[in-house]
Amino acid sequence: MTSEFSAPDAAQAIPGSSTVLDGNAAAGEFSRVFASDPTMVTVRCRGCGATQGFTQLKAYLGGPGTVLGCRGCDATIARVATTRQGTWLDLSGASSWLFPPTS
Repeated sequence: MTSEFSAPDAAQAIPGSSTVLDGNAAAGEFSRVFASDPTMVTVRCRGCGATQGFTQLKAYLGGPGTVLGCRGCDATIARVATTRQGTWLDLSGASSWLFPPTS
């Protein structure tokens, strides 16, 4: 499948900046995709196997999308970007996302 989605790797998400935010900064963008509060989600990194809360992930904003990175190994966990074509979501850096039950 060919796509035009090309968000930067986490290490290049904000050129010239060493500012890294926590996952809370990306919660709004991801809540639009998940239609729920992502701050309650637990994510497992495909690269190193670390399990982290969404809010513990590194968040890179300001590029051509929002990028989440692993605190354990710096791998890119997820990317989301909205274009004229729609919203692109890449979760390939995570082996699992655990959403808690809703009441």
